[in-house]
Amino acid sequence: MLGLIDRFPDHTLAFLNVAQGGLYDRPTMAHTVLGSCVSVTFFAPRHGLAAIFHALLPRSTEYRLHAPEATPYKFVDTAITTLVHRLVHRGVRPGDIECKVFGGASALFAEEMSVGRRNVETAFATLADLGLRVAASNVGGERGRKIVFASSTGEIFVRLLNNNCVGNANGKAAGRSSR
Repeated sequence: MLGLIDRFPDHTLAFLNVAQGGLYDRPTMAHTVLGSCVSVTFFAPRHGLAAIFHALLPRSTEYRLHAPEATPYKFVDTAITTLVHRLVHRGVRPGDIECKVFGGASALFAEEMSVGRRNVETAFATLADLGLRVAASNVGGERGRKIVFASSTGEIFVRLLNNNCVGNANGKAAGRSSR
């Protein structure tokens, strides 16, 4: 992370806990740690806007005792629709949004259809339903991930936990620029 801070010195740091998200119009390095949870990043460079969330569960309708409007970033589907609505409200057309999907790891002992896998499937389905394109993804597997999102460039840097592998969504080293 220190190398990224040096590379993006004018960026504010923002850590996302579970069920948090944000829309950024100023340079921000948003970072979070994902296991079965999912994050989707949204980048609208022509508008100077970017967004990200950290969602715990796939669909809000699967949980009867919850009011999704109270915590829209807890669920993958409502997190996506909330941030897309906020971007559109700021003048961004859906075709101008670049999306990237991360997370959804499954434990070795997980049931056949783990929550991680359901989170990933919900993310891709919801984005497709809204007509949004996915430019890159790093999902599934058995390891968690630490991700860092540079809101000014749309770059994502991924480190698999319990592994020395560091790269961004396009598979390049964290020190290289990629979109």
